[in-house]
Amino acid sequence: MSSIFGNIDDLYLFCCVVEEGSLLAASKKLHLPVSTMSRRLSALEQRLNTRLLEKKGRELVATQNGSEAFEALRSGMESIEIGFGQMVTETQEVSGKIKLAIPHNFYRAFIGEVVEQFLIDYPKVTLDLILSQQQVIPQTDRDLLITFDLSEMIARPLFKARHGFFASPDYLSKVGEVTSLEQLVELDWVSVDHTTELAIYQDEALIDVIKVKPKLVVNDIFAVCGVVEKGLGVASLPFRHVHDGMNMVRVLPQYQRSVREAHIVYKQRQYQPKALSILVERIIASTDKIKEPTRFTV
Repeated sequence: MSSIFGNIDDLYLFCCVVEEGSLLAASKKLHLPVSTMSRRLSALEQRLNTRLLEKKGRELVATQNGSEAFEALRSGMESIEIGFGQMVTETQEVSGKIKLAIPHNFYRAFIGEVVEQFLIDYPKVTLDLILSQQQVIPQTDRDLLITFDLSEMIARPLFKARHGFFASPDYLSKVGEVTSLEQLVELDWVSVDHTTELAIYQDEALIDVIKVKPKLVVNDIFAVCGVVEKGLGVASLPFRHVHDGMNMVRVLPQYQRSVREAHIVYKQRQYQPKALSILVERIIASTDKIKEPTRFTV
């Protein structure tokens, strides 16, 4: 901060010389060359048009005006030191509040254990956890979002989700054999969101874009799986959520939706609170364990 007195650092240099009793001792404390400090102190005296320090033997001591200035400045300089010390401590300490917005199924599938262990390891952190399909865009440097939809903020990839189309054997016996995309569109759809246009791929080639009309929208992938197992309709499901023993079969196995990639999104990369940086790295590490079953993906 600059003023008619020059840079506030110059006032701090002056106070440090008085406290340490010599220019040499102050220069060692502040890790500045004696010549630099001497030049800046001389410039300060010129701006103030008053002598602050004078030689006494081999040392520099405060003049009467310097002593009065020191007494006036000392408490302010101590407050600045304390304030910067606290700021440094807080940036190094894993503490503070973090907001994390993620879909229900992410938390239940793999994030839950990571978050719970993080809070055990770092008891000074408080967490505002929002379980919702709705995006809560990060507003501060302590906000995180996990989503499939990219924004203009910092986004780091977590995992890729491949989808197939699934229904229960009972539902298929009721509607008959499904052999075309035209028939697939006409089925009763169960969706995790309000997306109605689905890009259809065969191997890596885009075949078509179909438009579906969901009969039921429920913002939890586990609930969608349960409804499909009970025979209420067909759904586009990530392969990693479909396992042996579930009452469903894959419909039109030659087709699939485009691969979707989940990202963890935050406001800025630099000057992150340490708590947020650690949580981001733990979440990314946890996704290494996510594997797709081979039963439906071949």
